[in-house]
Amino acid sequence: MSLPAVSPHSIGPTGGLSDPNSPPSAFRMGRRRFALFSLLALGLGTQPGCLGLAANLVNVVRGYTVEPEYPGLEGKRVAIVTVTDSSQYSDDASARILSRRVSEILSTELSKKKVSLVREDEVHQWRDRNGWDAIEFLDIGRGVKADKVIGIEMVGLRLRDGATLYRGRAGVMVTVYDVAEGTVEFRKNLEEFTYPKSAGMYTTETTESKFRNLYLGVLASTIARSFHGYDHSDTVAMDAAIVSQ
Repeated sequence: MSLPAVSPHSIGPTGGLSDPNSPPSAFRMGRRRFALFSLLALGLGTQPGCLGLAANLVNVVRGYTVEPEYPGLEGKRVAIVTVTDSSQYSDDASARILSRRVSEILSTELSKKKVSLVREDEVHQWRDRNGWDAIEFLDIGRGVKADKVIGIEMVGLRLRDGATLYRGRAGVMVTVYDVAEGTVEFRKNLEEFTYPKSAGMYTTETTESKFRNLYLGVLASTIARSFHGYDHSDTVAMDAAIVSQ
């Protein structure tokens, strides 16, 4: 696949030839970049098999928004409840962190949607009164007067991959319940959610507590994206987050 050759001094501000000895103005350089990109896109778009690549180039330049899978939280009072293998017996740190992170993200991303999030302490107080083994999401929703409940079930959480490497894994199911109707409105199975996908962090580089926060933060972001729109290019940065830790 060959592209037309373009001399760096051949395109003037009016499309004609320019003096190669005169320094290009900012206007002329902007025109030149636009012309080069247009020629590249045109050349790719007219070659067999290049349409997908041309589309990807456009998306890289402008980005695009992925719509939420479940947009039904607008104007609702929403409780976020996470249960783990241990949370049926007592307050579990991982469950608390995950619920809090999801709540923080949705509070920001859905701030214009008039979503009211049930405070974390309200859920904890209800479970204290009714027992930590009371993990029926609809019962909790009714108890805290929520319209919807985002129920997060996380099982088999592991933070290590061998003796010397941190790499998180857990089975995760996310379900949205309509409290008044007593029905399931949305369900998503993340199966074995793994982070990082293709790397890890040596145990000499961080602590288990810090890595737990990192893993649960990425998981919370993934869960929250089911309920708010986001720029697709942001997904590229997910696995790179570990580099900054």
